[in-house]
Amino acid sequence: MDSARGLLSIDLQALVQNYAFLRQRVGKTCAVATVVKADSYGCGMGRVAPALYSAGARVFFVASAEEGAALRTVLAGPSAEIYVLNGFFACDRAVFQDNALIPVLNSLEQIDAYRALAQRMSAVLPAALHFDTGMNRLGLEAREAAQITDSPALLERLDVRMVMSHFACADEPAHPMNAGQHAQFLHYAAHFPKALKSLANSSGIFASGDYHLDMVRPGMALYGLNPAPEQNNPMHGVVKLEVPVLQLRTAKKGQTCGYGATYRFENKTPLAVVGAGYADGVFRHLSNRGELFWQGYACPIRGRVSMDSVIVDLSAVPEDQRPHAGDMFEVIGPHQSADALAAKAGTIGYEILTALGPRYKRVYLERSAKRISGGKSASESGA
Repeated sequence: MDSARGLLSIDLQALVQNYAFLRQRVGKTCAVATVVKADSYGCGMGRVAPALYSAGARVFFVASAEEGAALRTVLAGPSAEIYVLNGFFACDRAVFQDNALIPVLNSLEQIDAYRALAQRMSAVLPAALHFDTGMNRLGLEAREAAQITDSPALLERLDVRMVMSHFACADEPAHPMNAGQHAQFLHYAAHFPKALKSLANSSGIFASGDYHLDMVRPGMALYGLNPAPEQNNPMHGVVKLEVPVLQLRTAKKGQTCGYGATYRFENKTPLAVVGAGYADGVFRHLSNRGELFWQGYACPIRGRVSMDSVIVDLSAVPEDQRPHAGDMFEVIGPHQSADALAAKAGTIGYEILTALGPRYKRVYLERSAKRISGGKSASESGA
């Protein structure tokens, strides 16, 4: 260990393999866009997006104009299309113009503002239209959709390249909302025969081939989270998180540990104090219920998770195999996926990945084609 920091390893080759697997899954007639919002789900957009671009990705989705501008700095070429899911706001017009961003228009108000920009520029500007089919989150409502189809002039000077919607329950393939949303979306899309149709997110890709249409928009599956909870995870793990032992100690029978004295030891117990806490994305809800792993041994968290540290019980580890100060515990890795950790924390894998804090040392693993076939070993680059 070169410092008392946790180590967050992102396997870019696994990421690329996941992208290739999804392309194979949907077939040659369907494009695979990539969702890289929230700093590529905490994995680092500056490294993730170029890796995906090199693997063939050309369409990228971010949440905000600011994210789009950051992405454009690493994908400068015109062949990379960057869509902004939150849509267009007049205050961001310079950001859209300077970075060739494409808004996903979610309301008549956004359409009006974007059309005004196109008229001011005397240009035809690219856009996507998002129709709400059941999420009641972002997207054009039914009354707005009717206005658009009845009054094509509302879209004057707009090149509608894509129409899209978003599933509410795709992680439950048999949920009746899926078929209903699919049918409603096709009704809206029929008014835009030249536009690409996009409905499926990561889980939608696995829910039904009928949902693939012209383009799918995976996010979580790229980063190794399970898009099909009813099945074994078909994706490669991308993220590994290890955190250092700061101190070893032994608690006596009857003693407690952590804030609030929420755990009392029934026996003499060996402990490790590990250097990561809720400031680093190890959620406080894991107090007295989560586990970290040492060489395959599950070590329960005892007491409350602190801001900077966690106390774990080493009783399950044979005495001659116990760690020393500076050794690294596995938080996410081969023995505990982000999804498994999330289940113990009462949340979802998305939240685990996007909450991983800035104090970790980030290392990106890249394997050449020779490595995959049994040649050279992985190269590492720190960040």
